[in-house]
Amino acid sequence: MRQIVMSQAALDAAAERRRRKRKLRMEPPLNALHRNRDYVRKEPYIVSKFPEPISVLVGDRLCLHNRIQALLRDGNFDDAILGVRHAMFSNCRPTIFTCNAVLDHLQKAGKHTELLSLYKFITQSGVIPNIVTYNTVVSTHCEKLDIDAAVNILNDIYAAEMTPSTATFIQLMMAHFRLKKYEEAMRLFREMLDKCHGADPSTSAVTIEGFVNGGAIDQATELYMEMKRHGSIFSEQVFCILIRGYFATSRVSEAMEVFNFIPEKLQPTVLSYNAMLDGLFKAGRDQEGMDFFDSFKSKNVIPNASTYAIIMSRLVEQGNVDRALFLLDYMDENRAPTTAVYNALLIAHFKKHMDGQISKQIDYLVQDMLKKSCEPDAVTYTILIDGFFKEGKLEEALKMLRKIMESGFRPDVDVYNKLFGHLCNEGNLDDAQKLFQGMVGGGQNPDVATYDILKEGFSKSGRMDEIKKFFEHVLEKYNLSEELVAQLGVKTQDM
Repeated sequence: MRQIVMSQAALDAAAERRRRKRKLRMEPPLNALHRNRDYVRKEPYIVSKFPEPISVLVGDRLCLHNRIQALLRDGNFDDAILGVRHAMFSNCRPTIFTCNAVLDHLQKAGKHTELLSLYKFITQSGVIPNIVTYNTVVSTHCEKLDIDAAVNILNDIYAAEMTPSTATFIQLMMAHFRLKKYEEAMRLFREMLDKCHGADPSTSAVTIEGFVNGGAIDQATELYMEMKRHGSIFSEQVFCILIRGYFATSRVSEAMEVFNFIPEKLQPTVLSYNAMLDGLFKAGRDQEGMDFFDSFKSKNVIPNASTYAIIMSRLVEQGNVDRALFLLDYMDENRAPTTAVYNALLIAHFKKHMDGQISKQIDYLVQDMLKKSCEPDAVTYTILIDGFFKEGKLEEALKMLRKIMESGFRPDVDVYNKLFGHLCNEGNLDDAQKLFQGMVGGGQNPDVATYDILKEGFSKSGRMDEIKKFFEHVLEKYNLSEELVAQLGVKTQDM
């Protein structure tokens, strides 16, 4: 075989050719990465008329959602609104879930103008609302009693080929109850039955309660009878509401009919028995009430704290305070009295004309409450404050508050604000100032409402400079939250 001898130049050339072939196999040519756009198929942009699903809340849009949520948690509503508006014109548009979060916080904060403005912007920007969005806006219009606007949103839901939820109708019905438009409320309830394929027991209870609280017991009866004919599922709450409504309108026989009907639908509990017991006492049928209470045992119904509160309140109203206190001691041996029991007794005492004896009995109840470590709640403080101020006993109210605080129980800022309001209305600014100093000195932060109440009270008396200096002193000396310092600092500068 003849041996072929190649020069070095030929060998180098062959090696270069092999290298280039390997490179072409590994890397595509540059022109393949830059195709002529004229030959790229363009898909048409389709705008959906349905809201986005939750699955779109990923990636950058989820990060945006979390940033907006953080602003909302910190109370920075303006920044959250601005963030949504700016993002709408970026490559990362907010989802309807992000928009709903902002709308929900604005609604709960009572910022109706900002909410409606943002809702208009969202819809004009092409974001499709979902039923949560619509319900939030309906709730806002209903709170403002702007019924026409709320009904327009209901029509928008239908136009968007969505089904309103029971929450939509409940908001609309509640607004009509407030306006005493009971026929329209009944029409909405029937529309809800048609569109939402019925109503659950809680929705029925809310509707009947709306009629009863408005004094429209005839409409409540009509709805109740209609539900009975259709074999609707009742909750015990519905029966209790009706029983109270019938007793309130002196329709005792109908209340008893409802009570007797309960066993056909469910096993009555102490809730139904308490409603009957309270109704009998309020109707002046005291002996029937006590006989009915005696029947608890034979029916295997165990009285609860509310049962004892009903009986003791009636005894106090009758002037039989000793027997009420005896029952309180008896209850203490069997079950610990609750705050609600003491609240009921305090209300009953304040209903009577305030004299030295009643004042001592109230003091005894509060002391007994504290001795048994039964913590007063906001209702307790409200009963005491309003009761004493109504009788013109300012010193008694402040004295009682000090006793409670000395026992280690601290009222919240709303209780203090209520006291500040009473003191400022009475022109007792010195006591208001001392109370405020004790409040912050005891570790309870004021809020913006505290500032507004005191500012109004001191400004009416021409003592604005005094309260301004006092607030500046508090801001410097006491350890308030950073957010509150910022809010009060701005307000103080504007004084």
